[in-house]
Amino acid sequence: MKVRLLWVSGILVLALALMPALSFAAEHGGKEKMDSAAVASMPDSSAAATASPAAPTAPAPMPVPATPSTPPALKPIVITFSGDLSAVDAQATPAMITVQDRYGVKKEISVPAEAKISQGTSPKALTDLKTGDKLTVEYTYDVATGKRAAQSITIGEGAPSAQ
Repeated sequence: MKVRLLWVSGILVLALALMPALSFAAEHGGKEKMDSAAVASMPDSSAAATASPAAPTAPAPMPVPATPSTPPALKPIVITFSGDLSAVDAQATPAMITVQDRYGVKKEISVPAEAKISQGTSPKALTDLKTGDKLTVEYTYDVATGKRAAQSITIGEGAPSAQ
């Protein structure tokens, strides 16, 4: 494969080296001879044909972009998570719940006082949550700190099932 590649590349190099002579002949109908100045301006075809294609030149180094002095602000994202309530810690400040989905993924989510807890259309309190309840929790995930804070919690029938 290497021999074929070298053979083909050698032919291409030779063809490119002879290109000025061919264009001169085409312009003048092939009847006139090239003058010595035209021949001197042609690249040396023997040097081009013997040049090693395996000797690559090093690329110029890429300039490193200047880093800003302060990183861009990371904004919290809103995520919806459904599963079974596996733990409630109402004594913690803020309160914490642990929800496990059907794949076994557990997430600890803080429940601030302003979080809305509901079952259907009726509002509920954190004390109404029981282990095993089906929940859908909409929470914000702070990318910078990795913390989750519930915005709303839907209990039972109003919650989409964690299929």
